[in-house]
Amino acid sequence: MGRNVTMADATTAQLRSAQASPSVLALAAGPMRATVRPLDGGRIASFWREEPSGHRTDLLVPMPEAAYDPAIWPKAGSYPLVPYSNRIRDAAFRFGETRVELAPHPAAAPHALHGFSQMRPWTVARQAAAQIEMRYRHDPQNDPSGWPWAFEAVQLITLGPSGLTHEIGVESRADSAMPMGLGVHPYFAVSQGDRIRFTADALWEADADGCGKQRLRLSGSARQYDSGHGEKDITSYYAGWDGNAWIQRHDGTQIAIQTSAPLDHLVFHVPAGGRYLCLEPVSHVADAFNLAAAGQPETGMRVLNPGEALRATVRIGVA
Repeated sequence: MGRNVTMADATTAQLRSAQASPSVLALAAGPMRATVRPLDGGRIASFWREEPSGHRTDLLVPMPEAAYDPAIWPKAGSYPLVPYSNRIRDAAFRFGETRVELAPHPAAAPHALHGFSQMRPWTVARQAAAQIEMRYRHDPQNDPSGWPWAFEAVQLITLGPSGLTHEIGVESRADSAMPMGLGVHPYFAVSQGDRIRFTADALWEADADGCGKQRLRLSGSARQYDSGHGEKDITSYYAGWDGNAWIQRHDGTQIAIQTSAPLDHLVFHVPAGGRYLCLEPVSHVADAFNLAAAGQPETGMRVLNPGEALRATVRIGVA
C-alpha cells in the first residue's frame, strides 16, 4: 500500500472491520480488577484494586470509554510496543541490504513512533476469569505501516490477588532475518511527590527529536534514581536497567515493577504538569535500528531469524 494512505485512515478501517471479540473484556482475581480492549490495539484499559470501603485504587490511569483516533491514543492504560519502541528517525532505516520506509506518526512526524501493533485490532485466543491471551499477526502485503517482515505477536495478561503479569512475545514469520524490539507502555496513576526508585548503569543522551545519540555510563550514586514525582517535562532513556522499579504513593500504595530479559532498557517519561508517569520497560533505545546500522554498540536491537521468537515478562505488583 502506498504511503499516500495515512496511518490513521488505514488503522481506523481495520479497527472498524474487525470482528474478533467484544470491545471491552473484564478480568478479576481477589481484589484486583482490570479491563482489556483487544480491538483497540490489545490495550490494558484499566487496572485497579477494590478496597474494603467500596472505593477503587487505580494503578494505571483509566482509559475513557469514548472512541478515539487510533493514531492519537489516550494517555492512559497500557499498550504493547511491537515491533519497536519509541522513535525511528525520519521513519526510515537500513537493515543489511533492505531499506525500510515506514509510515511517519502524526504526533512525531517525520519520525515513526512506538511501532504499530497498538494501532491494530488483536484477536482473543483464549479467556478465563483472570487471564486473557491476545494475538496479532502482521501481514506486510495488507498493512500500511511499511514494515516488510511478517510476524506474530502474543500477549498473555494474568491477574493475581496482588498484581498483574503481562507476558509479551513475537515470533518471526518472515523468510529472512529482521530487526526486532518490544516492550510495554504503561501510564501509572501518580500524584505530586510520589516517590520513584530504580537503578541503571547507563543513560542515553537524546537529541531534540527524541532519538538516542550516545550511551553514557553512570557510576556511583548516579546509578540510583530516587526522587519525587514532579511537574517538569522529562523524557530519559536508561540502559543497563536491572529490571526493577518502585513507586511509593502518598496514599500508601506501593507499586513494584519487575521485568525479565530482554527488557533491560527503561523509558522514563513525565509530561509537563505531571498528569501521569510512564516507566516503559523496553528492549532497546529510541532509534536503535539506525544507531546499530551506524555502528553504535549496545543499542538493544535484536535480530530474529525465520521462526525465532523473542519473549519477555512484566510484573506489576501492588501492596
